[in-house]
Amino acid sequence: MPLFDASRHYPLVEMDWNPDTAQQAITAIVHETIDQLQTATLLPGHPLDDNGFGSDLYLGKAGVLWAIDYLQTVGAVDSTFEIATHLDAALAQNRQRYPKVSPYPEQSSYLFGELPLLLLQYKCNPSEDTANEILRLIHKNDSQPIRELMWGIAGSMLTACFMYQWTQESRWQEAFKLQAGLLLSEWQSVGEAGYLWMIDLYGSQQHWLGPVHGFASNLTPLLIGQSLLTDEEFQAISTKAMITVVQTAVTEDGKANWAAVYDAAHPDQTPDLVQYCHGAPGMVTALAMLPKGINESFDRILEQGGELTWQAGPLRKGSNLCHGTGGNGYAFLKLFVRTGNQMWLDRARVFAMHAIEQYRLSQQLYRQLRYPLWTGDLGLAIYLWDCLQAQAKFPTIDLF
Repeated sequence: MPLFDASRHYPLVEMDWNPDTAQQAITAIVHETIDQLQTATLLPGHPLDDNGFGSDLYLGKAGVLWAIDYLQTVGAVDSTFEIATHLDAALAQNRQRYPKVSPYPEQSSYLFGELPLLLLQYKCNPSEDTANEILRLIHKNDSQPIRELMWGIAGSMLTACFMYQWTQESRWQEAFKLQAGLLLSEWQSVGEAGYLWMIDLYGSQQHWLGPVHGFASNLTPLLIGQSLLTDEEFQAISTKAMITVVQTAVTEDGKANWAAVYDAAHPDQTPDLVQYCHGAPGMVTALAMLPKGINESFDRILEQGGELTWQAGPLRKGSNLCHGTGGNGYAFLKLFVRTGNQMWLDRARVFAMHAIEQYRLSQQLYRQLRYPLWTGDLGLAIYLWDCLQAQAKFPTIDLF
C-alpha cells in the first residue's frame, strides 16, 4: 500500500548542489523583503495563503522580522536593517487583531499571538516591563484547555525556555515546570499506540500526532527545555515518546509514515500527508532530539521516515516550511546531525535546489514574494542557510 498521496508531490530529480545559487536566493529574498518593509506599511498577502498578511509569527510580520534579524545576526546576509522600529506597530496590530480572528482568544498563542513579538522586543531591548508581560501571558495558559503548540500550552512553555536561555532566571524555569506538570498529567496510555494526548481542537477531540497540533508538538518544549527537567523526568519522557513513535508508525518496505490523527478504531489507516505539519517529515524533525542508541526500533523508524520523505519527493504546495519542500528537507538535516551520515545532508541539498526552483517559479507567476516565515520564502531562506552550514536549526522552534 502506498504511504503517501503521490499527487501532492513532484517527481524527484537528482540536482547538483550549488552553494552559490543557495546564497544568491537567500540574499535576494531578504533584500527584497527589506525593500518592501521600507516602502510599504503592510506587506501584501499571497494568493496561496488563506488569510491576508498579519502581525503574527506564522503568517505575519513577527515572523518576517524574526527571520531578517536572525539571518543578519548569523551573517547570512549583509544588512543592518533595524527590526526594533517595526515592533511597536506590529504588537499594537496583533493586540487589536488577535481577539477578533483567534478561535481561542483566551489562550496565549505562540504562532498567532503576542508572545513572539514580546520576545523580539525583549531581545532588542531587555526590560523588566517586557519580561513581566511575557510572564503574565505565559501564565494565562495555566488555566486554559488547549494542549498543543499553535494555540496553547506547548507554545507558552517554549517561550519560557527561550527566556530562561537568555536570562537564567528561576522564574522562567518555574513557569516551565508548572506547565510541564499540567501537560504531562494529561499524557495517557492509549492501548497499543503508546502514550498520547487527547487534543481538544476546532470542535473535536482527537489524538493528533504532528509537531504543530499534537503529540510531537507537546514533546517539542520538553526536548528544547531538557535542561529545565531532572534527568529522571527526561528519561521517563523519552522512553514513553520513543515507544509511541514506533507504535503509531505505519511501515512498508523500509519506509515509515504517520497519520495526522491516530484513530484507535483504525490503527493501520494509510497516511497520505508527507509534510512538516502532518506526516513523516515533521515527526522526524521534531523528535530527532530524543536520545540515540536507547531504543533501536525508534532509531530505525526515524530513518525510515526520512526514506519515505525522500521517496515522496518535493511538495507541490511550494518551497515553504509548514507544508512545503523546505520543511520536508529539515528531516534530512536532522537525520544528518543525528547520524553523521552524509547521505542525509546530500538529500537535504537536493531538496534545497528543488525548493529554489519552486520559489523562482512562484515569484514569476505571482509577481511577488510569499513573505510569511512559516508558509513563505523567508522560511526557505533559513532552510538554505542551514543547508550551507550543514546544521539543523528549525526557525523559532529550535532557537529564537
